[in-house]
Amino acid sequence: MFEARVTLKQVAARAGVHVSTAWRALKNDTYVEASKRARIRAIAKELGYAPDPMLTALSNYRRKRQPAAFQSTLAWINNFPDREEGRSLINIAGYHEGALRHATQMGFKLEEFWLAEPGMTARRAREVLLARGIRGLVFPPQPLSGTELALDVEPFACVAIGYSLAAPRLHVVGNHQHNATLRALRELAKLGHVRIGMVAATETLRRANHSFESPYHFFQAVQDHAHRVPLFAIEGRDEPRNIASAREGFLSWFKRHKPTAIVSHVGEVRAWLEAAGRAVPDDVSLATLSRAFDNTWSGIDQQEVEIGRRAVELLVSLFHSGERGAPATPLRLLVEGRWIEGETTRRIGPPAAELLDRLG
Repeated sequence: MFEARVTLKQVAARAGVHVSTAWRALKNDTYVEASKRARIRAIAKELGYAPDPMLTALSNYRRKRQPAAFQSTLAWINNFPDREEGRSLINIAGYHEGALRHATQMGFKLEEFWLAEPGMTARRAREVLLARGIRGLVFPPQPLSGTELALDVEPFACVAIGYSLAAPRLHVVGNHQHNATLRALRELAKLGHVRIGMVAATETLRRANHSFESPYHFFQAVQDHAHRVPLFAIEGRDEPRNIASAREGFLSWFKRHKPTAIVSHVGEVRAWLEAAGRAVPDDVSLATLSRAFDNTWSGIDQQEVEIGRRAVELLVSLFHSGERGAPATPLRLLVEGRWIEGETTRRIGPPAAELLDRLG
């Protein structure tokens, strides 16, 4: 004989609440006050309640087959001092496009919330979000790496895009930048290049949690000593005013180390080389680590739209499962980039078989 499964209705009856209230409490929904949530969850545990996985699967199946009905509003948290910068950066615009598209498909509304609005404080932001009925937050990349926010996220399901948000420490969705760098290096080696350099701004390296330069240093470590090229690091942010001052240092680095190919996210490199009489790709091949910014270059499509979609997909799953606040064990969901051949690379010889074998 099988024991009868404890139902949600029984949990609600024991707790003296409506079934919908019990359902919200077991989802850890902050619409139900904390003390009541704790009491209902304790009763469910005492009774041995567990959701029926077959009914849950059937419910999910039916929901997917029906037009998406409005469920709730999610917030896209813009923390840039200049609101328009947080909207206009091309990579963030791609993330937002994917996030908005998937949110709409799932029956959610995605609204921008600007944390730097005049008079806005962390406490005020929390109050406004709750008053608007918002229970899910997407944190796109921050203005600077290591950003710490005082916003209390305990009532919200939260996901961050990229690593620039240091606190609160949330689940992260982003490009698999380590693999992307290795892929770019391998593709250049297939074109016969062995003397490959890297040019990067230190702020970008920090924002990527050092996922760009780590595989580059590994690449140099497996090289023959004569072919090693040190990374050329530009201190600070990857922005024209800061990058311009690095031109002469870059040209000296290039003249000294003579790379036949360069991996970079600094678009100015091409103009510097061509102004110095070096043709791209005839004299030197260039590969970008983000084609969102240099879409004529060969290099990595980080799939920003897909990253935005996956961020909302994860957020919705957290929303439905009742997970709120900063997680005890943050997850990292990494989206693989795609190598796309552009106009900035050329073959200079047979594939560097020995080097490729060392790279694995």
